[in-house]
Amino acid sequence: MSDEFKVIQPTTTVYCTERGEGWTLTGITAIDEFTSVMFDGVRYTLPAREIIEVLLPAQQAREKANQ
Repeated sequence: MSDEFKVIQPTTTVYCTERGEGWTLTGITAIDEFTSVMFDGVRYTLPAREIIEVLLPAQQAREKANQ
């Protein structure tokens, strides 16, 4: 993954196999920062790299499978 990417906006939907569907509470502007993500009413602070490299692609795959 390149360290350059578009800004990820707050309320972006993500998917985690353990926690299910969630959304970002804060935006992401750099790969090495941490951001808040809400899963089922519980707030988690996760590395932006995990969100960008794992959770966003998982959500995109779910959306594509549901089309």
